[in-house]
Amino acid sequence: MNNVNGNEAIEWIHQQLKFGIRPGLDRVHLLLARLGHPEKELKLIHVGGTNGKGSTVTYLRNLLQRHGFKIGTFTSPYIEKFEERISINGYPIDQNQLASYVEQVKPICEQIGETELGSPTEFEIITVIALMHFQKETIDFGIMEVGLGGRLDSTNVITPILSLITSIGMDHMNILGDTIEKISYEKAGIIKQGIPIVTNVDQPEALDVIASKAKLHNAPFYQLGSDYHYEVNDYSGWGESFDFLSEDKCLRDLELRMKGQHQIENATLSMFALMLISKSEKFKLFDEEIKKGLLQSQWPGRLEIIHNQPKIILDGAHNFEAVKQLVTAINSQWASERVSVLLSVIKNKPIDEMVNYLKQNFPKITLTPFDFSTSYEYNELYQNFQKSHTHVQKDWKTVIDQFIENDSNGNILIVTGSLYFVSQVRAYVLQHK
Repeated sequence: MNNVNGNEAIEWIHQQLKFGIRPGLDRVHLLLARLGHPEKELKLIHVGGTNGKGSTVTYLRNLLQRHGFKIGTFTSPYIEKFEERISINGYPIDQNQLASYVEQVKPICEQIGETELGSPTEFEIITVIALMHFQKETIDFGIMEVGLGGRLDSTNVITPILSLITSIGMDHMNILGDTIEKISYEKAGIIKQGIPIVTNVDQPEALDVIASKAKLHNAPFYQLGSDYHYEVNDYSGWGESFDFLSEDKCLRDLELRMKGQHQIENATLSMFALMLISKSEKFKLFDEEIKKGLLQSQWPGRLEIIHNQPKIILDGAHNFEAVKQLVTAINSQWASERVSVLLSVIKNKPIDEMVNYLKQNFPKITLTPFDFSTSYEYNELYQNFQKSHTHVQKDWKTVIDQFIENDSNGNILIVTGSLYFVSQVRAYVLQHK
């Protein structure tokens, strides 16, 4: 593969999707070994959990950046373009840089593909490219978001300076297990010997699993409600206000631009992480920079107002727990009768539970398919939901267009479900409206 351009590099990476999801670390270890172990030269923070990983990465990146550090982030999925998955100080990797890394890894992937391990998957390859990029660009800290689970996720080849576990819910049960305990076991798989772990998980059964794993590995264990706390303040704008309290620091009247109490939990997790990092890396924290870092943190597709008149809000609530968080946030701001919901989820998600919960809270729910390999087809949705009188629309663009053209009563349209769906709607609204 000589002198490839950026588009060809991305196309080659996507072609590796044919190798599917194959949990395990052997292929990644081998790839990194052939490349000289770039991960061993990096100070990394590992972020796992079910919901809130992306927002937590954003908060922590901005908090560290406000203190003068160069920060690499590895996240998934992307909302606007593929390159944003690997970013430095919020700027996506350049396509030419991506192409140069692909030229290096492609022949190694082909060699590994001829062994009993089989070919590396798409996610394994971009994990490795992220680590290569961070090493080459001499970042100060890298924040790595787990793709799926934790224990067998390709990011789990790293030895971080700190691990974080965000809220845990029932998601990817076909792979991770069908109970909170089983899912928590997989998430807790990122805990390493002697490496501190912080979590904002609140279910006792999940906390027990995480605490036990931390004890087994002599990993200092910190949790929301014991080692740090928050208090919610009244706030009239779109966002949140809260106080942060810990043994070392008390900060009042902090503000977020992202809506929902779950965002306070993501932000405070990131703040406590920042405090631990500042202690271990011996740098001073500045309250004003913390406030600015929180305030400038935004994450596309998470309770994002994408159109104002009429109001369209995007939220990638792709599992039942996330739907509950979405409903709580919306109900705190608007009367439920003003709210319509456009929902599209991929298969292996608890679509019945998600729809029923939304219908309990809002008067009009519309289901729709979208252009994605594991999306439901229109006929599947129609057959499954016609009896419950749930509206199914073949073309989601029609719903968007009609809402914008016809609504003049101050109603709100919530577009939610798969982040891949939200990404497509976001691009359409921004380009056409």
